[in-house]
Amino acid sequence: MGICPDAHHGQLASSSSHITETAMGHPGFSNNQNMTKLLKNGDEFNQFVRMTEYALVHFSAKWSEICEQLNNLLLEFKDELKCFDFAAVEAEDVAELSVANNIVVAPTILFSRLQIMMMRFQYQKGKEVDRLQGFDPGDLRIRIIKHNFVEGVASMTKKLITDEENNMNNRMKSLVLQSPLMLFIKGTPDNPKCGFSSQIVSLLREVNADFSSFDVLEDDEVRQGLKEYSHWPTFPQLYLNGELIGGLDILREELNDPDFRSKLPKLKNNNGRLKALINQAPLMLFMKGSPETPQCKFSKKIIKLLDEVNATYSFFDILKDDEIREGLKKYSNWPTYPQLYLNGELIGGLDVVTEELKNPNFVEKLPREN
Repeated sequence: MGICPDAHHGQLASSSSHITETAMGHPGFSNNQNMTKLLKNGDEFNQFVRMTEYALVHFSAKWSEICEQLNNLLLEFKDELKCFDFAAVEAEDVAELSVANNIVVAPTILFSRLQIMMMRFQYQKGKEVDRLQGFDPGDLRIRIIKHNFVEGVASMTKKLITDEENNMNNRMKSLVLQSPLMLFIKGTPDNPKCGFSSQIVSLLREVNADFSSFDVLEDDEVRQGLKEYSHWPTFPQLYLNGELIGGLDILREELNDPDFRSKLPKLKNNNGRLKALINQAPLMLFMKGSPETPQCKFSKKIIKLLDEVNATYSFFDILKDDEIREGLKKYSNWPTYPQLYLNGELIGGLDVVTEELKNPNFVEKLPREN
């Protein structure tokens, strides 16, 4: 079974009945495990799918928190959608049933619909119409609705599916068009959370590319939805004018092409603007947030140090202007924030300022309140 590099999947050898966990947990569900119907053998399984018009059977592993959370989620969907019934099977305890249904990972959900003969409601047996491996709440909900094509609700369910898929596609399209050059990474450009994200940021900065970014670790819906939207299973992903360029390897190759490089939006030379900002006040602090509401601990600490010596200063919130945030790093050859400037000259960041404030001569140079 192919494993997507960004997914969390386990595999089961064909000769073994040991089930492996396939996804990360999903918080926020109450423990309703005691309300879940448990099928303990093949006879109970067959009776359930043959007597239930629309049945979902969850092949689970009792040692897996994910499977327990999935049971809770199914109970919530059952109460919300009111169109199906479901039961669970401990896959390892009923190994023959698992093998017969080709269960290789837990959790796996089988979707079953009744077959009707001669229009007299003589139910033949439940027919598997779909299956879902792993923990994907959004996909699960869509599939439940999709297969609920019973008389009187077919048009409604089709509309629900279409609306949900359209909403997701519209959101993905809006995000990839958020900036001419849009990068979807794990983490942020200043704090990437994987080696590939770090490398692609470095490549873009080396060519002075002007780009915006989105942290896919902060939004799992975007993380999963973007894979389907662009049929690209891994991150980072780079988009130019709404079109997918690709990941790290493709960008590295494309940057060898002068024509491609010429199409990339470039950071403007803002040295004049940067110089004006730096000299906006005798003591100028570039930080994340404001003195009243600093957005990182380093900015908070440097504010405290300056207040302790009654320093008079102005500030600039670099979180509100990405152009200044990136440009100032190159202008002063200083890669992090906060940055403190005295009379237009860079003093440094938190560590440097901490040391300098131990020097009475330096403190005397600072503009201070009377």
